[in-house]
Amino acid sequence: MKKNKLIICLAATAFLGSSCGKDFLNKVPQDQISPATFWKTEADAKAANIGCYSSLWDVTTEVLPYLDVLTPNAFNNYPWEGWKNISLSLQTPSDMGSMGTLYNGAYSGISACNIFLANIDRVTMDDAARDVMKGEAHFLRAYYYSLLTNYWGGVVVLLDEPSLDQINAKKSTRAEVYAQVEKDLQASIPLLPVTAEDKGRVTKGAAWGLLTRVYLYQEKWQACADAAEEVMKLGYELFPSYRGLFLEANENNSEVIFDVQFLQPRYPTSWDIYLGIYDPLNAPGWSSIEPTQDLVNAYEMKDGTPYDPNDAVLNPKNPNNENRDPRLDQTIFRRGQKYNGVPYPVDADGWPGVYTGYSYKKYTAYDTTTNLGDAIGGTGLSQINGIIIRYADILLMYAEAKNELSGAVSEVYEAINAVRARPSVDMPPIPAGLGKEQMRQRIRHERRIEFAGEGLYYSDIRRWKIAETELNKTLVLNGSQMRGATEKRVFRKEKDYLMPFPQNEIDNAPNMKDQQNPGYK
Repeated sequence: MKKNKLIICLAATAFLGSSCGKDFLNKVPQDQISPATFWKTEADAKAANIGCYSSLWDVTTEVLPYLDVLTPNAFNNYPWEGWKNISLSLQTPSDMGSMGTLYNGAYSGISACNIFLANIDRVTMDDAARDVMKGEAHFLRAYYYSLLTNYWGGVVVLLDEPSLDQINAKKSTRAEVYAQVEKDLQASIPLLPVTAEDKGRVTKGAAWGLLTRVYLYQEKWQACADAAEEVMKLGYELFPSYRGLFLEANENNSEVIFDVQFLQPRYPTSWDIYLGIYDPLNAPGWSSIEPTQDLVNAYEMKDGTPYDPNDAVLNPKNPNNENRDPRLDQTIFRRGQKYNGVPYPVDADGWPGVYTGYSYKKYTAYDTTTNLGDAIGGTGLSQINGIIIRYADILLMYAEAKNELSGAVSEVYEAINAVRARPSVDMPPIPAGLGKEQMRQRIRHERRIEFAGEGLYYSDIRRWKIAETELNKTLVLNGSQMRGATEKRVFRKEKDYLMPFPQNEIDNAPNMKDQQNPGYK
């Protein structure tokens, strides 16, 4: 079991964080200790610094595994979990599901960072340690704002300690939010270490990595490539086992640049339950998030040629060829595999699984040969870390930026082929001689496959401006409880590129009444 200091401190200083139920206008935690008696010792500084990290739980645990449900990669059958409605364009300012948790959690984290940065210089302590803490706070504030602007566009930017005057703050533009994110990250880089003393803390690589993503999302191609090169100098490596990347035994490995540390009992997740199959013989799961046939069809054959479902035996109960990209079976359970040491469930009529016919392996403790039985149990008992930035993402972001700048030059091939050549994957190199548009499509394909189930594809589709095509698909569901059913996804380009601001924000903040995102008024 993990016992790093960061998680232990998180549990011990949870009073400095804010719960996900608090809204953006209620910035002062009711259970926070008095500033008059705080900010005296280095121990106070450490406690407040940990408070900046605590909202990572809010913006990750009920969000990261579900984001693929908003894409053709995954299916959710339970409207009450708050994600199915978004995939059908039914979200409203009063009902955003767990995206509301992300919104509130991000602002709670920003509040903690603002309090920390406003007061840290009052503490008598070692200057080098103070600088590292400042760097962490600048990074975390940047991360929280990067989430907000990614999903909501322009948002209110707050940089000072909470006060009642902030109720009158006006929304900044998306460009202004990104400018603040860049400023915070650039401020953090010289202050952060290359290697953190405690696992889970922010490093120089994390700051350069997030800056790479921020530049990518703004199509600042040269800046993106330059930032990626800075990460590539720091010694990160692809972890040999693609499946092993997402197992607790291999956490904080050579590929992980920034992740959210989870640990029972204060900061666990329920990912094994959400992703586990709803079948008592296999795992105590809910089948909340299931991979789709659309995703399975996207995996190439092992020789690098596209998979053509029309070449398969036309049998909806078993529509798969073998000899596929090895990442398929390291990401997904399917018919013909073992699940938790027993055959993947197939009903008496030959239909596999529950809703789609597939289950996620990634981000679960369940595996092909391991029989966990009831080891996971109920909710809140998982603790596999949530990876936010890993080295494969840096390589593919670098490849995308270089291709947009110069076409399919050698550096683009080297980066994408390195990801494909991971020992447990060993896919053939991308064919030589591709044009810029051809390479663009190969990079987009590679990102979908490499990061399936990691929550990045929803942002990718939106920034590529292809959401109105990709998110209006009809998904085929071939699970035992949805035999041959379909779900027609809905994405309205006039509004769904952004989420609505919560209704309580619109009602309570005078300057927000006319600033709701388009399509939600």
